Amino acid sequence: MAKVTGEGTIVQLEKDKPKSKCRKWQLRVPVGLDPRTGKYKTRTRRFNGTYTEAKKALREFIKEIENDEVHKRSGTTIKECEEDFMTRRRASGEFTENTNVTYERFFKAINRHIGYADASKVTRETLEKMYAAMRSGDTLSGKPASGTYLNQIHKTLKLLFDDLVKDGVVAKNPCTEMDTPRRDTQPRRALKPEAIREFIARLDFTREADIAYFLAVSTGMRRGEVCGLSWRDVDLESQVISIRKSYDCFGNLKDPKTKAGVRRLPMPDSVRDALVMHKEAQKARIDEYAAEQERLAKKNGEKPGKRLEQSESTPVVLSTTMGRLSPNVLEAWWLRDRETLGLNGWAFHELRHSYLSTLALRGVHPKVMQELAGHASSEITMEIYTHVNMEAKRAAADVVSDLFSEPVEAAPAVTPIIQVEPRVINGGRRLTLVSSPRERVENAPESTSEQPQERFVPDSYQAAIR
Repeated sequence: MAKVTGEGTIVQLEKDKPKSKCRKWQLRVPVGLDPRTGKYKTRTRRFNGTYTEAKKALREFIKEIENDEVHKRSGTTIKECEEDFMTRRRASGEFTENTNVTYERFFKAINRHIGYADASKVTRETLEKMYAAMRSGDTLSGKPASGTYLNQIHKTLKLLFDDLVKDGVVAKNPCTEMDTPRRDTQPRRALKPEAIREFIARLDFTREADIAYFLAVSTGMRRGEVCGLSWRDVDLESQVISIRKSYDCFGNLKDPKTKAGVRRLPMPDSVRDALVMHKEAQKARIDEYAAEQERLAKKNGEKPGKRLEQSESTPVVLSTTMGRLSPNVLEAWWLRDRETLGLNGWAFHELRHSYLSTLALRGVHPKVMQELAGHASSEITMEIYTHVNMEAKRAAADVVSDLFSEPVEAAPAVTPIIQVEPRVINGGRRLTLVSSPRERVENAPESTSEQPQERFVPDSYQAAIR
């Protein structure tokens, strides 16, 4: 028999109603300490009815627990468990609203299939049938679910059932009895340096959208970081951009997810010049907007409010209403403009990946890359670095292969096939392979991953990490 360690409580679920009008309750009964966690365990049940009826139901619930009958007839649906799960998450305050909304979206998809199933009767076979249906297109969108999506659904269910096991609603977690659906592995794409130059040449730095695209491809900023950037974060004189905040889709200007996200980025001359041009154009646009608002107020016989002016707190990228731009709107702008900019089918985040790939291609040290990118872990940085350098090695191998497969003409003995020549570029030093005058050899990418002394680290980057 389970030991009840308290009288139990009744939690009102309809917070917007007085207790006399509320008809949805949660019954909670404490059943002692969990030896694994050292925290108090509770068993819960949803109840629909008046408060007086809920008190009677609570007493009956306690008797059931004491007689170990709660496992025999749970009757609690997945949907009810999900609602309780989300109530707890929000009450804990440990998770952002963005994260909570994401989980609610997953639960909506789950409830479509098994929302009214008894939680205690959900098995491995139940989940496998649901995943198979989702793969075949039985989803909210009507499109077949990807492996990545099913992976997220599975992890969400595992968290839910972990809580249900602790609460005594179910005896075991069915998610642990099956393999987690594999995430889709899509090849990472990055623009080549020449493609980046062509892309930048099409941008108009006076436009709010274009300066956002430019910051992503020239500094590697994430879309939330671009939207969270204010002019106080841009030191045009010292040529440093300080990433202090990130702006989410719910209108929250908050600290970056990790400490690594807070960082200082060196500002090349090209970025500084673009921002100077944009700031001047933005000021003129704000002044024009403010004048128009004053004109409309006067026309309507209203007293004009405080005049809008560009200041240190003004976002670097403004919305059409002169407010801070939402990342969702920036994404919509990108989907609108990308074809015109010659990047139809490319995602906004791939601009950031192109920036990091360019650093790796130029031989920038992975540690410097990690700090510039704001990666909390070196794992992602090394994945990019290794991939790019492998491409460079493969290109070099192809060049050598061609040398042996093609007929070789006689050449003066004094002309080496390949020689190493040091070059100084923008304050950085690297070794350059100089070959016989074949265009393919001259244009082949260089690999520097195995020789630290060959890595190209511009002075601006070196100064940024001192």
